[in-house]
Amino acid sequence: MAPLSSEPRVPAHRIAVCVPCFQEEARIPALLDALRALDPAPGVVIVVDDGSTDRTAALLAEADVELLRHSTNQGLGAARNTLWRRARALGFPIVSFLDADVTPPTDWLRRVGALLAEDPHVAAVGGRNVDPLAPEGRRPDQWRARFWTQDVGPRPLADAPMLVGACATYRIEALHDVCGFQESFRTNGEDVDVGRRLRAAGHRLRYDPALTVEHRRRDDARSLVELCYRHCRDGMRATVRTPTESPGPLALVLGMGRKAVRAPAAALVKRRDPLEAALGAAACSAGLVGYAVGWADR
Repeated sequence: MAPLSSEPRVPAHRIAVCVPCFQEEARIPALLDALRALDPAPGVVIVVDDGSTDRTAALLAEADVELLRHSTNQGLGAARNTLWRRARALGFPIVSFLDADVTPPTDWLRRVGALLAEDPHVAAVGGRNVDPLAPEGRRPDQWRARFWTQDVGPRPLADAPMLVGACATYRIEALHDVCGFQESFRTNGEDVDVGRRLRAAGHRLRYDPALTVEHRRRDDARSLVELCYRHCRDGMRATVRTPTESPGPLALVLGMGRKAVRAPAAALVKRRDPLEAALGAAACSAGLVGYAVGWADR
């Protein structure tokens, strides 16, 4: 495959930072602080309000960003498509997606630009969405930080199976090549799906675990269980859509089965915390149910 870019480097002013938002009123101030802190700054910051009913759009309208609006909630896949297509129309070759609940390091664009410049054949680069260990008493957030990591493992990969959508940077022509994100993925799984389709089309994805953003999500027990269910349901839906790509469905189920044993055991043996053990069992069970529903929905 011919190089996707002939530029010897990818300067920040050639990168569009794009953020999908839905009901993010509480997170907008921290998001805007993080975007203003980027050094060097991107060529443009584009934010889409995906039909929020809170003050998300009003707060963004006062900020130094290009604000796009969906009149109704269309979902995460559609929001990402609106963003990269607008960046392409403006002439940007690179789109760096950041979710509204993450904080990137200030040198984010320099680092992703350097990774892209090292290999003009790579279609996208990404890293880890890291949950800092929450204070004692925030058991769902502590559990998520310990057991529900958003990454592709501890080692760099020159040909990763997917990239975490919360902090993934793509060459726009590669997204155009596969018609972007599948809009049936409304809350999760769009990153798994587009990564697998890019690889099936002959593109490569580069993963660097040293490239991290900080996750600012907060959960209670119910929202954590729902999160695990949705992640696994949509991850399985994406997996069965591209059966020739790895990992396959069985690997996902086996991995969750191991976690369903390991997480409660660690809570009981290491921390002597039966409530955490019960939470872990519920979250992993929800994940297994999600896999089953995603498989049935293939």
